[in-house]
Amino acid sequence: MKKFIMLALALSLAIVLAACADDSAEENEGSEETEENTSEQEQEPSSEQAQEPEPVEITDEEKVDEEAAVVSVNGDEIKGNKYNPIYSQLKMTMQQSGQDTSNLDQLKEQTINVLIEQQLIKQAAEDKGLEVTEEEVQSEFTTLKEENGEQLSAVLEQFQLTEENFKNQLADDLITQKFIDSELDTEVTDEEIKETYDQLKEQNEEIGELETVEPQLKQSLKNQKVQEQLQVKVKELRENAEVETLI
Repeated sequence: MKKFIMLALALSLAIVLAACADDSAEENEGSEETEENTSEQEQEPSSEQAQEPEPVEITDEEKVDEEAAVVSVNGDEIKGNKYNPIYSQLKMTMQQSGQDTSNLDQLKEQTINVLIEQQLIKQAAEDKGLEVTEEEVQSEFTTLKEENGEQLSAVLEQFQLTEENFKNQLADDLITQKFIDSELDTEVTDEEIKETYDQLKEQNEEIGELETVEPQLKQSLKNQKVQEQLQVKVKELRENAEVETLI
């Protein structure tokens, strides 16, 4: 469940990272093997980071009033109570990956992009009749709290989130997942897994038997499909959206 906590926190960032990944398709394909080969190794450090929180410094200048409108998306205003947690997570993620976080205007713009794309997905999901109830959010949160205990508290501390902040974000993540399940084709075929395995085997003969690595390959390929298809969906939605930045 530790991985799910980090996934819940990372999903909103993943949306904007996918949407902003305007590099060429060839560049993406070139990185696939590396990502697949190292995905399992990368997850463990994330868990370690969750156990040893290193809160990022957020100055008063960087924070937005909880009730202040930050951006309007098709008439829906998003406020500071959603902006601040995403800003903190984005800054920490960049800092931990060794990226420069001194450009506060850039951080603000990236955070606003996350919020815009989050809201666009939420609106698209609602248009399809999809919704997440308070009961679903509370049930998911209770399960996470029961199964993770101190580790959940460590993650909240690391990302400077209150339980209410986390529940709000969890609701957004759950509706995103429902949208993915309902609207995207993320099925991975045996042929795709075998083709990817053969490519990796050519690069590294010690990769292990197909049966051993198949679950990781399947998940990696599914994540790739989600990212690619979300990128297309978000781009379409944004082209037709009325967006106004208010800060």
